[in-house]
Amino acid sequence: MSKDRVGFIGLGRMGGAMAERLLARGVPLTVYDVNAENVAPFVAGGAESVASVGEVADRARVVFSCLPTTQLSLDIALGPISEGHAVEVYVDTGTIGMEVARRIAEGLPNRIGFLDAPVSGGPNGARAGTLTTMVSGPATAFALARQYLAVMAKNVFHVGDRAGQAQLAKLINNHLSAAGRLAAFEGLVLGMKAGIDPMRLLEVINTSTGRNHTTSDKIPAAVRSGDFAYGARLANSVKDESLLMDEAEALGVPLWLAPRMVETLKTAAEAGYLDKDSMLLIQFMGEQAGIDARAILEAASQ
Repeated sequence: MSKDRVGFIGLGRMGGAMAERLLARGVPLTVYDVNAENVAPFVAGGAESVASVGEVADRARVVFSCLPTTQLSLDIALGPISEGHAVEVYVDTGTIGMEVARRIAEGLPNRIGFLDAPVSGGPNGARAGTLTTMVSGPATAFALARQYLAVMAKNVFHVGDRAGQAQLAKLINNHLSAAGRLAAFEGLVLGMKAGIDPMRLLEVINTSTGRNHTTSDKIPAAVRSGDFAYGARLANSVKDESLLMDEAEALGVPLWLAPRMVETLKTAAEAGYLDKDSMLLIQFMGEQAGIDARAILEAASQ
């Protein structure tokens, strides 16, 4: 492992979990986050804290970011990162869409290689080092960043040299995951309304052809969590599915299922679930059916 200094911008639930992996492996780390509470554990663990994004780019050869909005991704990349004196490779780990990735790649100076490297696996996967990351960008930049990506993710795939290709790969994965989640919730609500024990129904599904990650992992973990959470807001699902539709339209590819999924997600968001954990979408569906889905699931798991 190289002893070059690495920067990390954005230490929220997901970014913080990934940065923890680097710190634990002894990577010299310079961090920045607008929230001082997010920074404190890293300073206690030996990381260097700086007062601005620009200072990260002036001190670290490879800089990672995990940011909450695409606009912030653009502003940071084309602002302080582009002016950094030390940074040679900039890696955005967010799901920002193909167009934003391309704008960043085109806007950065030639001396800074840009990689878009969205990840799959959530905060729990980040802490465990079991993430999958899809990476696109120049091979030379990937070669420099790969050793650090491998610390944060078990599976690292370079899917292409063109900025944004990894974004589409991630959006396709998220689309399949969300489709499975919506179908699982819909089926479980239907079963609970008919009086079927939901945990027994899950046993049936998980030993049959309907099994997916939501039925085998997410629902059991959400029930055990005590607050019915798995770690991602519904807003993320709305953003990702909407981005997928934008990319499909730009490429001239018709979609049939995605528009209905976006409609469902936005209806739940408008009902007050936008900033709640996406697992609570089953509660929204239950409400439409006249049942308390979460209470039934938690009671059945006792």
